[in-house]
Amino acid sequence: MSQQDTMSFAQALNEAKGVIIQLSNRVKADADKVRTQQQTIVSQCATIAGHEEQMRAMEAAAAERATEMAAVMARVAELESAREAADGMINRQGEKIRSLESAKAENEARMTEMAMELAKVTGERDELRGAMPTQDDQAALAGMAALLAKAAPVLEKAKKTGPTMRIASDEAIAEAA
Repeated sequence: MSQQDTMSFAQALNEAKGVIIQLSNRVKADADKVRTQQQTIVSQCATIAGHEEQMRAMEAAAAERATEMAAVMARVAELESAREAADGMINRQGEKIRSLESAKAENEARMTEMAMELAKVTGERDELRGAMPTQDDQAALAGMAALLAKAAPVLEKAKKTGPTMRIASDEAIAEAA
């Protein structure tokens, strides 16, 4: 073996040592990268788990909102139905009010006619009352009746004896009374 071969062998050993160190460094670097990637994966898994939890919470909140929305929509439908019923009732009451107002107008017209008729009848009553004898007229009639009662036998006698004409003076009429 020569020195050249020995050196080569020493060189080969040195080179092998360098390659081993280099490979060892690469393995260490690769191991560091794997550890870093593992940490990244663990971190990303935790982030994904957090996001999944947030998504579940959001889904639950969305489901809750959907339930609330359905309840609100049901309430809106209920209120709409109640509003329609109230509108119907208001329309019926409006019709009733219009019919009552019409009846009122008819009654007022009849009352006006009756008031005019009453005024006419009252006028006729007052006119007839004016045509009726007063107490003075009744007293005069009673006096005339008494006078005629006294004069009746004389008139009967005159009828039996025949018609005679006599002119009476105011004094004779007053004496007869």
